[in-house]
Amino acid sequence: MHKIKFILSVLLLNLSMFAFAGSYTEGEHYIKLDKPVKTTTKEQIEVRELFWYYCPHCFNVEPVLNNWVKTLPNNAVFIRQPAVFSDRWVNGAIFYYVLEQLGEVERLHGKLFDAIHLQKIAFTTQSDFVNWLGDHGIDKNKANNAFKSFSVRVKVNKSKLNTVKYHTSGVPAIVVNGKYWTDASHAGGELAMFKVVNYLIEKESK
Repeated sequence: MHKIKFILSVLLLNLSMFAFAGSYTEGEHYIKLDKPVKTTTKEQIEVRELFWYYCPHCFNVEPVLNNWVKTLPNNAVFIRQPAVFSDRWVNGAIFYYVLEQLGEVERLHGKLFDAIHLQKIAFTTQSDFVNWLGDHGIDKNKANNAFKSFSVRVKVNKSKLNTVKYHTSGVPAIVVNGKYWTDASHAGGELAMFKVVNYLIEKESK
């Protein structure tokens, strides 16, 4: 079922790229931050996705997102950031930054979504996640060390702070250049969200 949805979503997204984007209204289709958040991409436009591994909407939009990222202009850089709205969101951030520390985001990011939403693995403890990593060929000692690393702790704390700074109301949300953000609720749907982001990237490119 998810595979069928993925195929249909990709086809719809590809068609939507050729449609006239129209104009979008600040406060209705996207939110402008009163205080922009500092970006990390220097002169390039930062396009930052806020997500949570346990969010079913993030899971559903992931195949479309991956296809859309390939269409970004050369002056835009895509960044993922696990959102942390409360303590129960922390594990999701830790998982992502452990994958990043191990150099395994590209290979295992999507598989982790599948494990949670299709295989219904809860990952309630560090051991649960480390064992899963071990099943995917990762040395468990390296995985446990990544969990304890200063780098992962710093990045999780930074995600907590940034989640507050962006003033988003949920996930998935996409922040453009630290100035604007949109989500499916504001844009009018998951596919429409990407069209609004394209509009904001174009706005920042001028």
